[in-house]
Amino acid sequence: MKEIYDRRETRYICERCKTPINVESDTFHWFSGPEDPSFWCPTCEDLPSAGAVGTPAQDLPTQLQLPKDFLCRIVPLAEPGDVEQWNILHRPYSKRSFLRQYVDWLKLGGADTCPVESSVTVSSRFDVATQQYTKELIYELSDSCSNAPCQFLQSRSLQPDKINCLIIKALCDTKGKHGLCQTGDEAMILQWFLIITGAEHFPMLIPQASILKGKRRPDFVCFIPLGKFQYEKVVVLVDRPGKPTAMVEDENREYQRAGFMVRRIEINTESKSYFKLARELATWVENLPR
Repeated sequence: MKEIYDRRETRYICERCKTPINVESDTFHWFSGPEDPSFWCPTCEDLPSAGAVGTPAQDLPTQLQLPKDFLCRIVPLAEPGDVEQWNILHRPYSKRSFLRQYVDWLKLGGADTCPVESSVTVSSRFDVATQQYTKELIYELSDSCSNAPCQFLQSRSLQPDKINCLIIKALCDTKGKHGLCQTGDEAMILQWFLIITGAEHFPMLIPQASILKGKRRPDFVCFIPLGKFQYEKVVVLVDRPGKPTAMVEDENREYQRAGFMVRRIEINTESKSYFKLARELATWVENLPR
């Protein structure tokens, strides 16, 4: 999803015909009205009556309060000397941004952690058509743990693997001092989501964040990029069969009024394993219409 995080455009949709209208920009491009010259709807063959998609990045929460006094910031705090590299490594509420902060929190609590190291390799793109290097820079991210790929960031497994990562174990331990999941169902979904989603940049499935001014603490929140300047805010709820319909509808309405999409996972391990449910969620996140 690296290219989506770095896509420099603002996404609108024509409110008449629902045609996507994408405007190239270096910041969020605010639609100034029907006469805005940046917009043209090819379907209506007219200037659109446009509505923005998702939430502007500048309107995302700058931090989230999680259980056990863990404060998750939109990106980790950077020292002045780290800025250039961290501008490439970290994205709002991504897996890597969460991992950096969670590891620091574990160290403060005296817990054992993995020796995770992240690095960036930058090179000039070679244009095969012109047979020349260009001024365009490309970069590759790598994450290692004891000279091996980091399981939290680099696994992208197609089937269940043994969990060796101390950080995943700590995060998903519902009875542990540093576990952030409330139930075993949530912990199983989260651990397989982390294993399935692999490297590069990918949205983090953030457990038990306090939102809506403290009124709600959903199982997970996730901020999915639509481009560099827009995100889809998503609440992920893990349910057991038999939850009252009225309760489901009330929850959905409250989250939707606050601008969140709602994605529900119903646990029924007789028909689908936790791994398959997590894989379906990861596929949905990756293929959310953009």
